[in-house]
Amino acid sequence: MAEESLIPKKFPTPQYGGEGFGIFLRISMIFFLASLLLTAGIYAYRKFLTNNLASQKLVLQKLEIEFEPATIAELERVSGAIAAAGNVLRAHTMSSAVFDMVEASALSTVSFNTFSYSAEKNIITLAGEAASYSDVSAQSSVFEALPAVESATFGNLSLKETGTVGFILNIQLKKQ
Repeated sequence: MAEESLIPKKFPTPQYGGEGFGIFLRISMIFFLASLLLTAGIYAYRKFLTNNLASQKLVLQKLEIEFEPATIAELERVSGAIAAAGNVLRAHTMSSAVFDMVEASALSTVSFNTFSYSAEKNIITLAGEAASYSDVSAQSSVFEALPAVESATFGNLSLKETGTVGFILNIQLKKQ
């Protein structure tokens, strides 16, 4: 009979049941751990932002207590007034050159009683008195000779009791 031995001559090859899933299991474990870390990071960041928001609210409440409501209301009123003044100044046209032009071009025998300036129509209307009719005509000619004036027309001539001539002078300025 053949001798039987307790130690087999051939070694059986081990068989692993999960060899096909080994690499996929490792990759899925890495993704799972990464997602756990990412979730924990987002949770910690959310807690940080919540705490930061709460501390900023406390700082804001302390600052609101430090400023008196009357002072805040007064500052808001002044701020509104400054903004309104800024709007007026932005819409304001420079008319000081008009006054300088009238002052420099007025004849010594002519005086003006009223002044009206229409920025929309770009017209100056002057009512005044002159020593004579020729002075009214000369004043109109002086204004017409100015480079900023398109036309100067006079009308409503009237002889006053004092011997002077009353008139109205309309000066049309050129568009700039």
